[in-house]
Amino acid sequence: MIEDESRLPAPHLCLSFAAAQQIYTAVSKIAATSHDERMVRDAVQLYNALIDSEEEDFLENDVFAVSLMNFIGRSITSITLGEDIEADIVELLFGIAAKIRLQPEILPVWFTTASADANGRLANQKVDFAGVTQKEDFPLCYQLIDKVHHEGRIGEFARMGLLYIFESASKSLPLEKWIVNSDLPTLMATGLGALYSQLSRLLSILHPPEGMPLILQLSDYSEMRANPDATSLFSDDFQSHLVTFLSYLTFWQDVLEHCRSTDVRHTLIEYFQVLFLQQLLYPYIVQSSDADGGSSVAVLTYLRRILDALDHPELVQMILQYLLALPDYSAATPIDPTSPAALRRRQSLMLLNGPKQEEDSMSPSLFNLVDLILQSADSRNPQTVIAALKLTTVLLGKHHGYALGSLVKVTNIHHKEPHRTVGALNMELDTYLNIAIDVAGEGGVDEAYECHLKDKLSILESHPCSLKALALPSASLQSVGYFDAESGPREVGPHHLIPEDPLFKSLVDLLLRFLTNDVETNLALTETIISLGSCSELRLEGWLSVDPSDYRYPDDGVDYDAFSNDSLRDMYKASRRPVWDSAAAPQLLTCLQQLQEQISALRADIQDWDEHVASRKDAFRFHEEVHDAMRSPTPSMPPRPSTEAPAGSWTPQIPKAPSGTQTPRGRKEGLDRRETPAPSPAPSRLGNAPVGGSPSRGMSPLPAPQAGKRQTTLMTDIDANLSVFKKSEFLKRRIRFNRPAGSDAVEVMLSKYLPPPKDDAEDAAAEAEKDDVREASLLHIITNVVILQEFVLELAALLQVRASLFEEVRHV
Repeated sequence: MIEDESRLPAPHLCLSFAAAQQIYTAVSKIAATSHDERMVRDAVQLYNALIDSEEEDFLENDVFAVSLMNFIGRSITSITLGEDIEADIVELLFGIAAKIRLQPEILPVWFTTASADANGRLANQKVDFAGVTQKEDFPLCYQLIDKVHHEGRIGEFARMGLLYIFESASKSLPLEKWIVNSDLPTLMATGLGALYSQLSRLLSILHPPEGMPLILQLSDYSEMRANPDATSLFSDDFQSHLVTFLSYLTFWQDVLEHCRSTDVRHTLIEYFQVLFLQQLLYPYIVQSSDADGGSSVAVLTYLRRILDALDHPELVQMILQYLLALPDYSAATPIDPTSPAALRRRQSLMLLNGPKQEEDSMSPSLFNLVDLILQSADSRNPQTVIAALKLTTVLLGKHHGYALGSLVKVTNIHHKEPHRTVGALNMELDTYLNIAIDVAGEGGVDEAYECHLKDKLSILESHPCSLKALALPSASLQSVGYFDAESGPREVGPHHLIPEDPLFKSLVDLLLRFLTNDVETNLALTETIISLGSCSELRLEGWLSVDPSDYRYPDDGVDYDAFSNDSLRDMYKASRRPVWDSAAAPQLLTCLQQLQEQISALRADIQDWDEHVASRKDAFRFHEEVHDAMRSPTPSMPPRPSTEAPAGSWTPQIPKAPSGTQTPRGRKEGLDRRETPAPSPAPSRLGNAPVGGSPSRGMSPLPAPQAGKRQTTLMTDIDANLSVFKKSEFLKRRIRFNRPAGSDAVEVMLSKYLPPPKDDAEDAAAEAEKDDVREASLLHIITNVVILQEFVLELAALLQVRASLFEEVRHV
């Protein structure tokens, strides 16, 4: 009757009667004691109708507020409700929170401070670090916080409603004091910890056979074995837990972004640090091990997803400053809370955490995230190496300033004028491009290089350190760098990578084993190196380009004194192509030349080597073409939105339905991203870009698909070729790489036999421990050769784009 009447012009007699007679009190008692789900549903609809009418000022009525909260509290505890009814109840609470945000004057109806005195102190209550539970003061808030961990509509409405309440704290001093005194910060921090604890302690990041990317199928990837006790990253159950945890983590971030109360924000951050970071996350780092086959993989993967999801500067600074054991610049001048309540809470936390830290045998000053990453990068477990490299990429790319001086050892330099010449750049580009063509042929190189140039331009422009380098001279900008509590990040200036940097040494060691590394390790490795070289302030001399002091110019017979114009003479000198001794070659170039020699040895021993490599490149290229064709919508069919929500994403807006098409935060996931069953992409660092760019179909030895039916035929052709690749006895032959201890020379040997039986695997591993002995199938090595060519092209593109974008070479 009320809903029907609301569509008619005033007067609304039924609505007036409902308000005057307070019929909602009877409805509350009847529905709450009925133990009938249908009755509860009808009561929710009635309350919604009264609130939506926006007449009679129901939300300003104390009796209405008490009856509604009593109804919800008793209904939820006395009967098991269906998910749809529970979502309707939380949506109702969300609507009230939204009204409070827009109409702060109605807050006293829903929030009372009867238990607090005029100064915000709780009467006859001792406020310890956990805070005081006062559900009767603000039952709406506690109902919402009980639901923030849920998935779907329930969690979205609860998180958004609680977000509005925290936003309202900046407009109400009593609410601000109440939040600081209450156990709300404790509940939020422990709730996050509880969700993290649900994630598996042992994790496997190996791809399941179903839907495995083509690049992994054409390798020895299937020979890798996971710990049977480890949970798969790709299982639906694990992904569900991960999504829930990351959603709650991003909710934390949004609360801090929307809350304008300094005391509330600092209280939340301090509880996050003590109850989640120090007492839960850091012990996981200390206790992780590479020996149990999964705990190091798990904590490295979780840290990567956490740091990838977070953008809030205070949260990021607090996490990385602690885990990387960076100097605490805020210790000298701490920001004191403005209220006595917040100061007492901080003192309680310090008492809770201080003595424990002193007694602890482990702290970040003794073992921190840098130690875990470095020891994991040198692990013999490929999964551990992959997880460490992916975390390193996130740190270098998204949180670059914190990685400098901790994860990456650098030395600052004071000169900013370029010393490298354009002639040296051209010589270096020719050297790298010649290596790329030599290792895997010339087919598709032009298209691939053009694709990499565009990709590197985008990466360099979006790097946090590029803002200042690309700004106009008159602009006053500061690049992201070391954190300073007083003035924000310290500016990152020009710097060199020191030759003894442990991380870079680990990367070089992995690069030297490129041909026998598992494919996913190589994809992660190349991405990390490219991320390292994307900082505009990092000089490339010594590791990627030749130091100008090592240039040597052969006598060209030119009389430079004959030039009448000094500028013309200087331009000519700068354009000369220098040579350099092998000892002066940058480290990466030396590694690539060693790999080039190994491939040359393979080419000399294996018949039709170049044809095998070209065939593999064609397989990847055409598989990607079909993949693109199947993803592209036909003109008569609009594209369908994805039905799978990215892990841990939620948008702070009024939710109408479960969100499934939101844009994921942070970087796109690579091979560890769950994909719908579809043809797998060709090899690239992220596994989702063609290995040769987008070459024209005219280059293909197979006919281009003409219609949907032909696409199916082409897919069948490629699957047939894939089957031939995998069943070829010749491609199963093992290649052994032996580097005796203390020697840089690598012996390449082709075995005439198939892989040894599984029972002999342990004996082979023991033998490999003595010297650096590695084996892989020919199938596997050819795939890695194709990846290597793409990586060399990426390095050349990085050199060229940096020189142009940042003016790194001189022309005079």
